[in-house]
Amino acid sequence: MSSISSELDVGAAEEAEEMEVTEVQSRNYNYDDSSENKENEEMQEENSPQLSCSPSNANEDSLLQLVRNKRLRSKDICKDWIRHYGLNSEAALIKLMEFILEASGSQYKLPRDLKPPFNYMEILITATAQFGNKSAAYPLIMKTADQFVQDICNFVEQLLQLLSATSIISDDCFLKTISDFLMVCSDSKVRPFRHTSTLIALKLMTLLNGLVAWEQTNLREIWLQMFAKVFLARSNDVVEDIRHLCIAECGLWLDKYPESFVDLHQVQHLYQALQDSCSKVCEASLQALLRLYHNPRLRPVCLEQGIKFRMTLLGLTMSEESELGQMSIQLLIMFYRLTPQILDESLTQVIEQLVFAAHRGIAQAAADLIPFRYHCATTDKERIRVLVQFFIQFGQHEHAAYFVDAFYGCNDIILDWNSMLSMLLQPESMSSQEISVLIEIMTRAVKQAVTGEVPVGRYTKDLVRNPHPHAKKQAPKILLPKLPTLLRQYRSCSQDLRNLLELPQYMNLLRTQLLEVLEPIKDIMFEQEDESVLQMGAKTLEHLYGMKDWFADHRKELLNNAVSNYKSAVNDWDQSKDNPGRLVVTLRLLSALYARFDLHDWQLAEQLLSTLKQVARNPTENSLPNEAIDLYLSIFYVALSWDLKRAQDLAKAGKDVAEECHALRNRLKDFLVVNFTLIQISTDAKVANNAFVYTCDLFVLFADALRKSCIPSIQALEYKSKPHDYELLEEYLQRYVFAGADEGAAIQLLEPEQFSMLQSKRRVLVSYLKLVFHNVMPMMRACVVYQYYEQFNIRLIFCSSCFICQYHPVFGDILRATMERSLAMNPTNFGMTVMHTCLLVYKRIRETYSNSVQAAASMEFAQLLRLANLLAELFHIKQLEVRQGILILHRAGIRFAAELTLDDPSAAPRDLLYLSVLQQFVPQLLAQDMLDVFNFLQFIDQTSLPSRADEWQPLLSYRNSLEIALRQSCRREDLNDIPSYTIE
Repeated sequence: MSSISSELDVGAAEEAEEMEVTEVQSRNYNYDDSSENKENEEMQEENSPQLSCSPSNANEDSLLQLVRNKRLRSKDICKDWIRHYGLNSEAALIKLMEFILEASGSQYKLPRDLKPPFNYMEILITATAQFGNKSAAYPLIMKTADQFVQDICNFVEQLLQLLSATSIISDDCFLKTISDFLMVCSDSKVRPFRHTSTLIALKLMTLLNGLVAWEQTNLREIWLQMFAKVFLARSNDVVEDIRHLCIAECGLWLDKYPESFVDLHQVQHLYQALQDSCSKVCEASLQALLRLYHNPRLRPVCLEQGIKFRMTLLGLTMSEESELGQMSIQLLIMFYRLTPQILDESLTQVIEQLVFAAHRGIAQAAADLIPFRYHCATTDKERIRVLVQFFIQFGQHEHAAYFVDAFYGCNDIILDWNSMLSMLLQPESMSSQEISVLIEIMTRAVKQAVTGEVPVGRYTKDLVRNPHPHAKKQAPKILLPKLPTLLRQYRSCSQDLRNLLELPQYMNLLRTQLLEVLEPIKDIMFEQEDESVLQMGAKTLEHLYGMKDWFADHRKELLNNAVSNYKSAVNDWDQSKDNPGRLVVTLRLLSALYARFDLHDWQLAEQLLSTLKQVARNPTENSLPNEAIDLYLSIFYVALSWDLKRAQDLAKAGKDVAEECHALRNRLKDFLVVNFTLIQISTDAKVANNAFVYTCDLFVLFADALRKSCIPSIQALEYKSKPHDYELLEEYLQRYVFAGADEGAAIQLLEPEQFSMLQSKRRVLVSYLKLVFHNVMPMMRACVVYQYYEQFNIRLIFCSSCFICQYHPVFGDILRATMERSLAMNPTNFGMTVMHTCLLVYKRIRETYSNSVQAAASMEFAQLLRLANLLAELFHIKQLEVRQGILILHRAGIRFAAELTLDDPSAAPRDLLYLSVLQQFVPQLLAQDMLDVFNFLQFIDQTSLPSRADEWQPLLSYRNSLEIALRQSCRREDLNDIPSYTIE
């Protein structure tokens, strides 16, 4: 310090002093300012920072304020601080300590006559009382924290860089004083001091690693002391952000400065951080480990520790934080490449099966492990065979798109359609199951390569379409010449045929190519009986006919033949009534084609409706099989949809559609009568379900949106559904969807053998909730459904195959999505809906128990409170926008609970217990509304206590929760004039 003072002539005149200091700095500190022109020098002089070594001035900018000043360069501030350090080291150090305190949020100014050795603990105690902000917030956790941290770190980095060129860095004062102060601050019980000083200390350690020669023993001792006092202590801090700082900086030390003070075996701290409960800490650790793996010197140490922590890494692959799982898999696979023994067969299979995970990053990371299975395969066909066998072992039919997506963009083997085609044309060595899987994989690969669509249900940060650049040309070039051959070769397997029929949908064909494909597809449509094959064939025909109007006659001939076959089959059935097989087959084809092409020209509607009306009128005498009835429903529903579209198109074109709309309206009414009848009397669940679904869809199609048309004939098509219609639908929901709600039906639906039943019930429920979603039905009617939200919400199920617990939605996801939509549409109405939802359950409970005390102690009431808690979560989003909804819920609930018993007005209101339900919604109230509800509650009179005072307990608890919430809010002063009811 004395040498620096001697270099600066403090006794010279101010102008001479400035010149001399500049010379000394240029000579001793290696400042190279030769490139700065005169204009820049004048600007810097005008905006230069002014640090004073004199006693504190109230108007003087602090060092932190100078650092945050965007007009000042950090380099200039650091130069100025170094100059003052040469003039008065104690004052400069005080400025730097004040900088640390102010960055923490304290406004404490250290006395300028303070002399070393400094009492750091006393400084901290005094500074604790000088926080300007009385709240728990401080700079590092505010909204501007990112820029604040950047400014602080830039200043520290610039200061250390400049000091490294001077003797200050190695003197006995600067680094020792600042490191000691930081270590004391980082051990403080005051979180702002601890957090901020840890940030600065870690940054200081990083800079010392990069700037200082390792031979300096005193610096090494200071660094290791900070490592023990700051890093080791704070890496276990209770604050997640502090732990994250430590782990992120440790990874940086090992990555950039492996030759520095830190021991390479300190990589164990990164692995230990993987067990942290904070996902951000785990993520920082994984990111560091992935970087360290690529350093040849550190790789053996990483691998050694990785073997010890492999189960921790494996556990993270199942984490709900998908990015953590992705990085964990990547790290395990890197280790596996070096040491296959790190994972046994069972652990390998657990990772491999994650190719079917919903998160794309996890799936693609897991897909990197599968190629190790075909390390012995020498040809592309052999490698494709390995993938097929893997899918057979672990996958299911509906998972093929996920399987392909896991490899898409990472492994071109799924785009090797030449090899796949060759294997399918000569499948002698393949089983029928392998052939089906290969066709499925090829079809899904073609679809994704051409369209770039990510499979439904798979998610990632950026779900963007990414088609392969050459797929549109390659797919028809490779596959189209042999497609007719494949269609003939595999026409005996419905699944294979359906997938092969899908391929032309992703191709643009020439006229000659179209004809080559159309003829075999036409033959298939009249030969096949499988409904899924016919539907796929119709969809492909729609695509092919829509490309060019070259084959209008071909299309008309195909449709005419289908209708003729149906009419012939109907005549045969009307005459004999013996064998409905031919009728059912023609109905399947007609249903598939009518869904894609308008068959209005063949005038089928009246005959179809007549058959359905006959079935509804005489269900006992009906001899039609249930499948035929179901197909008739489907065909007529599609016919009504086409008729509505055609009427709207004609009306827009200026045509008179009054007569057509009148006929359409009559057909709609008759069809709805048929549907209502079948919903009530049909013994076949599929028929009843489809009648239900078609009814709900027609309510939406013919809703008040038609009334908004400017054409009177179209307006007249609006169907105004009646309360009786909704009651019939709700009765079926209770009977079919929510049957056995009290006997654990939700858990039973998650059994594998109940999958089709679960999907069927979800389809029916979604159809009903469409009426709420599209504002067709009064919102409050959905109470009958919402009351089951808690019972059919997400369930935790243990998966024995992968030894983890998985969350499965029953109906909870559907119900929540509808409620969120309703809340956004009309918060007030939704608030009343929630109130009546709870009320439905509450009234059933009160009817079961003789008094409120018994009801409150029941398991059913505890379940009601859980339901209320789940419903309350909906109001957490955009509380200001939905405040009217939660407010009306409380007001209406209080009015219901306060209704007095007529035979004994002095007794507690019979339904006062309902206030316990409302109490679950108190946290959702805004502060200003809490006071309103609190005052509204005062009209409940409790002047005369009954013999059982516990009947009044719900009122006391509700009022108590409101008061506590108010006293913790910004409106607490408004309670001063209100008597306290808080129960100690």
